[in-house]
Amino acid sequence: MSFTLSVSTASQRCELCQVVIEDRPGLVDVVTFSNGPQGSRSKLWSRVCQYVTDPERRGLCINQDSDGRGAEQPGDAFPDAPAIDLGNT
Repeated sequence: MSFTLSVSTASQRCELCQVVIEDRPGLVDVVTFSNGPQGSRSKLWSRVCQYVTDPERRGLCINQDSDGRGAEQPGDAFPDAPAIDLGNT
């Protein structure tokens, strides 16, 4: 006897940044960026959504719910650039 587990997913596309968020009930949602590897809602927030300051545009952002995206995880934000010695001593 064999059983097949079927998980249905729904996806949303953000009108502002054009990412696709795949809703996966019981699992972490998957964000497909226009370039680079897939990520999470918290990575999307760290790199894009938090910078949407205009109230009208913020209303269009599909990643404003802090409960849905969770806490920022290591590696979500872009790493700080290394210090550059400009020779000004």
